[in-house]
Amino acid sequence: MKLQNYTLRYLAITLLVVIPIWAGIFYAHILDEVHDNIDDDLKNSKIIIMRHVFTDKKILNSPEFGINKFTIKPLPKGNYSHKDKLFTSSEFMEYDNEDEPIRVLKTIFNDDNGNSYELIIKASIVEEDDLLADLLLSLIALYVMLVISILAVNHLLLKKIWKSFYIILENIKQIKLGTGSKLVPVNSSIDEFNVLASEVETMLSRNETIYSSQKQFIENASHELQTPLAISINKLELFAENSTLSEEQMIEIGKITDTLNRLTRLNKSLLMLSKIENQQYPEEEEINFNKLISILTEDYSDLADFKKVKITIIENDTLHFTMNKGLAIALISNLLKNALIHNHPEGFVNFTINKNNISISNSGSNYPLNPELIFNRFYRNTTTNESTGLGLPLVKSIIANYSVTIEYLFNDGHTFKINFPKK
Repeated sequence: MKLQNYTLRYLAITLLVVIPIWAGIFYAHILDEVHDNIDDDLKNSKIIIMRHVFTDKKILNSPEFGINKFTIKPLPKGNYSHKDKLFTSSEFMEYDNEDEPIRVLKTIFNDDNGNSYELIIKASIVEEDDLLADLLLSLIALYVMLVISILAVNHLLLKKIWKSFYIILENIKQIKLGTGSKLVPVNSSIDEFNVLASEVETMLSRNETIYSSQKQFIENASHELQTPLAISINKLELFAENSTLSEEQMIEIGKITDTLNRLTRLNKSLLMLSKIENQQYPEEEEINFNKLISILTEDYSDLADFKKVKITIIENDTLHFTMNKGLAIALISNLLKNALIHNHPEGFVNFTINKNNISISNSGSNYPLNPELIFNRFYRNTTTNESTGLGLPLVKSIIANYSVTIEYLFNDGHTFKINFPKK
């Protein structure tokens, strides 16, 4: 989730919670004010009616609600509370042909002779009720518009505020060490983003220097190792041609030569790993993996014949993918070589090519490998000297540079499945 959307999410949640609470309190307050005004009018009507009662005794004979909306009923002698009671009720309205809310005041008073009477006064709140309904609808409309407006303004505002940050982020994505690329200057009105851009530029410059030093060291170290190794192997081969050596001495020379050859392969693999991780293979082209696999299986046919292993290619579809050609060759070569080395006579290696994946299956040991360790450097499941322990780590390092995944499966054989992104 983007930073501005992350911020907007919490802002939206806050608005969705706070504004309804505020609207509810406001609505309750307005409703209370409306009822309070009506109640004041009822109390005023009570005072006027009681004043007229003492001047005109005929008003005491008002047992039914009339035009004046009040009734006066005599009560038996006794002690009564003279406290006013105000409450909301309902009454059938002929005009609306339905029950509508009314406000009622009920009180008890005594005349000059000490007789008790019950006074009930009604006041219609139909118009006030409609007013409250309209007010509620207006509040809802205001709430929706307010939320939309605030979110829209904040979205545009945050987008403008974070523009410099996203420029810096995009620049970092385009940076590749060793190419001399630099950040695009950012002139932001926000000090923190200017500081961030400056610090990233400083860090990039420092990493570029370290990268160049490491790259030079690795290349020099690799070159310096290759030369004495090649010289040593050549001298041992010349020495082995001396017919005066005993068979035991020849065996020992062969072991030394094998060790030096393994050291040479190890040196080349480590150099390649370093170059892959430092992204020193920028050139890319569309690779036809069907043709590439066909060529490589032909190249490894001598090793397959020596191991007495049959290689089969099943082409269900044609697979094309854009990547560095050297890395594509190294990817398939390492998996094929791994499948041949860790195999047994009369075994098999099967390539299955689909539109978006390649499966490489081979016979071998009858128990599965540890999927959590097989891609670790120098991890070897066997003690064969043919393996450097860097084949699968090289494969893992290659696919890490692309949107490609690899998985290990075991089912009547060992299978490595390379999954390419769907087009």
